[in-house]
Amino acid sequence: MRPVIGIPCQAEFRSGSNRPIYGNNRTYVHAVENAGGLPILIPMLTNLHHLEDLLPRLDGILFSGGIDLQPELYGELRHPATDEGDPQLDEFEVAVANWALQEDIPILGVCRGMQLLNVILGGTLYQDIATQRLNALEHCRRDMPRTALTHAIQVEEGSIMEQVLGTRQVQVNSLHHQAVKEPGKGVYLSGLAEDGLAELLEVPEHRFLLAIQGHPEEIYSQVEPFARLFEAFVQACANIPVPEKVVIPMRLTPASL
Repeated sequence: MRPVIGIPCQAEFRSGSNRPIYGNNRTYVHAVENAGGLPILIPMLTNLHHLEDLLPRLDGILFSGGIDLQPELYGELRHPATDEGDPQLDEFEVAVANWALQEDIPILGVCRGMQLLNVILGGTLYQDIATQRLNALEHCRRDMPRTALTHAIQVEEGSIMEQVLGTRQVQVNSLHHQAVKEPGKGVYLSGLAEDGLAELLEVPEHRFLLAIQGHPEEIYSQVEPFARLFEAFVQACANIPVPEKVVIPMRLTPASL
């Protein structure tokens, strides 16, 4: 039986009609499905306590890319280049992430998802790489196709990511203007770009918590190490029993672990 993997939705507006909808990119769904999982999109419920009936049925969580987190979550004032953000989305994803951390459920974070996990664990972010990090590469390459490989990642020797990816160096796409600054509690930055910015994250004490700043869901079919990443995530989800009942910790501040 395929493990059920939840992917939180975000609030969007349908092109043309401007109708409010919940959704996420299809590439996340297909990446999980192709790796052997059963992806389920989780809507932003108006009452987060209703998640208590849904989350125990999941075997894993994938946190996707998206808009900037509110800098208040990591104790900073908003930088002029930081998006306005979505407080409802932040509250929703923080609640889901805190549950997954509490229950030791496998987690994979992508782009915003990596930043979210670091912040929940007490870390901080560069709100705008171009203005806050000297001599940084141009990481926000939204002028290029989402599948364009723009720079290399050096994977730390002996890391979980090295074991999963099967390599010490891999090419990646790059669509972000923010990045991990100070790592959170228990966070190990297991892959760096050529300019020293964090590209891979893991929490060894968690059963499976890996995150990547790039977008492997767009390139797993052309970059084999990222196919391995999704396969390892799905396999971890398949081996973990589902808890019977949980109470969702409603916290907007980083979890105390």
